[in-house]
Amino acid sequence: MKKLLFFALAASCAMTAGAQSVFTEFTETSSWKGDYAAVDIDNDGDLDVIYSAGENSGLGFTRINNGDGTFTVKVSGQDNLIQMGQSGNIHVGDIDGDGDLDIIFGGWGGNKSGRGIAINDGTGNFTLADSEKYPITTAGTLTSCGFADFNLDGLLDYYFFGNNKFNEIYLQQADGSFKELEGAFPELDFTEPEITIVDYDNNGTPDIFISAWSNDEEQGRFTALFKNDGTGKFTRETNLTVFRQKANGTVSWGDVNGDGYLDFLLSGDGNVKSGEDNNQIYRLYKNVNGNACEVVYADTVARQGSVGNGSYIVDWDNDGKLDLIIEGWSDKRGTQILDLYLGIDPSAFTFSDYQSFGEGVPGVSEGGLRIADLDKDNKVDLLLCGHGNIGNRRITGWVKNVSENASVLPAAPANLNAAVEDNKVTFSWEAPASENGKYGTTYNLSLYNKTTGKWMYNPMANLETGWRKVGGRMGNVFNHTSYTLTLPDGEYEWTVQAINGAYLGGAFAEAKTFTVGEGQGTGVDAVAALGADVLVDGRQLTVRGDASRDMTVAVYAVNGAKVQEQTFTGEAQLTLAAQGAFLVEVRAEGLTPYRTKVIAQ
Repeated sequence: MKKLLFFALAASCAMTAGAQSVFTEFTETSSWKGDYAAVDIDNDGDLDVIYSAGENSGLGFTRINNGDGTFTVKVSGQDNLIQMGQSGNIHVGDIDGDGDLDIIFGGWGGNKSGRGIAINDGTGNFTLADSEKYPITTAGTLTSCGFADFNLDGLLDYYFFGNNKFNEIYLQQADGSFKELEGAFPELDFTEPEITIVDYDNNGTPDIFISAWSNDEEQGRFTALFKNDGTGKFTRETNLTVFRQKANGTVSWGDVNGDGYLDFLLSGDGNVKSGEDNNQIYRLYKNVNGNACEVVYADTVARQGSVGNGSYIVDWDNDGKLDLIIEGWSDKRGTQILDLYLGIDPSAFTFSDYQSFGEGVPGVSEGGLRIADLDKDNKVDLLLCGHGNIGNRRITGWVKNVSENASVLPAAPANLNAAVEDNKVTFSWEAPASENGKYGTTYNLSLYNKTTGKWMYNPMANLETGWRKVGGRMGNVFNHTSYTLTLPDGEYEWTVQAINGAYLGGAFAEAKTFTVGEGQGTGVDAVAALGADVLVDGRQLTVRGDASRDMTVAVYAVNGAKVQEQTFTGEAQLTLAAQGAFLVEVRAEGLTPYRTKVIAQ
C-alpha cells in the first residue's frame, strides 16, 4: 500500500486552507440528515437552493438566489411540496423534455409523503407529477431516488429505492408515460439504501452502486456494484469482493489519478455483526480498469451518521487536482468535523493532512453536503447541514470558497461526429487540450429532437456560455468521449461540453445536426430558412415570417394541450393567456416544423 499523507488526525498537523472562509447560516430552520439541490429553477442565471429539514417534520425549503449568493425564501414549511424529510435524495433532471429543470425527491417524509416528482413550469413554480403518468408506489420508506437513461434510448428514466425490497426502476415510454421494469433489480431486502449511478467499467451503460443495511445477509452491512446489461436490468458484480461492507454512509466518485476510470471514497458504519470494522473508517478505492478495485488508503476519521451526502471528491482549490471534503463525528478529536484534504500527487493518490475551512465554519455530523458556485465567482462553494459543533445545535447554510485562484474552465471538445447506423447513433468527440483536464473531467451531452421539439439529453446548462444550471453533479455521460444511443426516427441537434473537477462547465462545441431514418428533412432549421423569428415581450407573442408564404403558429401548454393557433402571412400577434412556459410551433407546408419554448412574464 502506498504511503499517503492524508487523514492524519493530530491537531498539531492541521493547517488552515481557508482562514477567511465565511459561513452564512440559513436561519429560518435547522436541518440534519438532509440533501440539497443547487439548481437554477427560475431561469435567471444563478443557482437557487432546495433542501428539506430532518427528523420527522418533512419541512421543505426553497431559496431564490438574488444573484450574489444572498437568498430570499420563496416557499418554506408545509407550503413547500418538495419535502423529503431525512435520509433521502433530491436530484434534478428534465423529465418531461420541455427544457425546464424538474425535481425528484424521496426520504423518510413526515407530514407529507416524502417522495415525488415535481414538475417545473419554467418560472420556478412546481406541481407534483400526475401519479398515473409518473407512477410511484405509496408503500414503504424510500431513501434514494434519481434520474438516468438506463436503457440508452435517449429518454430519461427514474428510480426509487427504499426499505424492505423497495427497488423500483421506471422506464420512459415513447409517449412520455412511464412503466415499471419488472425484475430490473434483484429482490434484495435493504434498509436505508444509498444509491449512486456510475459507469464503473466504462462500457457506456449506467451501473448502480449501493451501500445499505441488508436484512438478507449475515454481516448486516452491504456494499456492492450492480452492472447494467444495457436494457435497464442489473446483476451483482461478484468480482469486486474487496469492498468493505458499509451502510449509513456515502460513496463519492472522481477520477483521482486521471487514468480514465472513476475512483471512489467510501464511508459508513461497519460490520456490526462480524466485528471486522468500525464506524469511523474512510477508505479510498482505486478503480482498476473497470473490473477490479484496490484500497489505496484507509484510516479512522469520523462517523458520518447519515445516509448519503457526507463527502465530496472535488477540485476545491482550483489547481487541477482533486481534493476530498469529509464531515462527521470524530472520536479522536471529540467533536464534529468538516475537513479538507488537498490533492498533492494524483498518480500516487497523495493528499495533504486535513485543512480547516477557517474560524467560524462549523464541523457537522449526520449532515449533508452539496458543491455549488453560489456567488458566480468560478469558485465552488459548499452547502452544508447537520448537527454542528458551534452551539451544539443543528445548522444549515453555506461556506464561501476563498481560494486564491478561480477555476480554469475547460475548452470546448473538438471533432464532433455522430455515426448513424439504422437507429443506433454513436456520438464521439475529442477531449479539450488542458493541463488541468486530466483529473475529474466528465462530459455533458446536449441532444434535442427537432422533430418532436423535446429534449432527449438536456445538458442543464446555458448552450451559449456553458454555465451550468445545476451544482455539484458530474456530466450526464460520465467521463466518456464516445456514447451510443438508440433513437427514434427524426432530426436531431447535438453538442457537448467538458465539466472540470470543480463541476463547472466549459464552452459547448459548435452544434451539429443529423437525421435518423428517411424522409425526416435535411437538418436545416425551417424557421431560419423562412427568415422567421419568435419573440415574446411580457405576455405578447410576435412571430415574423416570410411575407410570401402562409404559415401557422400554434401555442401549447407544457402538458401538451393546445391553447392557441393562428394562420398568418408575414407576422402574427398573439396574447398569451397567463404567465409561465409555453411551447410554440411554427409550420409551413413542405418544411419541417420549428418548435421553441417561451416564458410569459
